[in-house]
Amino acid sequence: MPIVANPGNCVLGCTTCAKLCPEDAITFPDDPKKFVRSIIIKEKVYPIVKRELGERLNKYPDHKVSTGKAITDISIKPEFSKWHGVNRKTINWGPRIDEKKCIGCGMCVVQCSEKRSVFGYDEQRRKAVVLVPENCMVGCNNCQIACLWDAITFPSISEVRELARKLIASGRIKEELDAKLQQNPHLFIELPCTSLEKTKLNQ
Repeated sequence: MPIVANPGNCVLGCTTCAKLCPEDAITFPDDPKKFVRSIIIKEKVYPIVKRELGERLNKYPDHKVSTGKAITDISIKPEFSKWHGVNRKTINWGPRIDEKKCIGCGMCVVQCSEKRSVFGYDEQRRKAVVLVPENCMVGCNNCQIACLWDAITFPSISEVRELARKLIASGRIKEELDAKLQQNPHLFIELPCTSLEKTKLNQ
């Protein structure tokens, strides 16, 4: 049975596991949007975000999008081209940006893992740009949760959740889990028995 072993390793605002769970067996202690946004406001993170955005664009100059110029040819990364064996391009999941609402803070660009290259940035127009939506982790909407201006939207999770249900029914997920546990035996955790469980074991 899966257990939460390291809750501190969870990305702030991420609820992907809960959204994809077909049995609604996973919950979080607070509304992720309120939780993350309260931290953003309380800690006044935007000066740090601005610095991180500059560092990201210097590191990946092809993520700079110029006005009137076609988006650079950044394609889906090979490691993200399949989602549990399913062609990623057939899965309708990725962010969309409402340019009228986007103020160009850059939070979405730096909130998303740099290895995924989902977002770029137009420095002249001060707008975030979706470069490769297929690089987005299926079920993840951290950028949307962290956007104080509600400029980012995603498709309904229902289609992806149904796909997850089919993958579980096919046995694919169990195969992947068994392989992962075999490769990482440290993931096996033996919990101490409760007094009731000890009584049952001794009967």
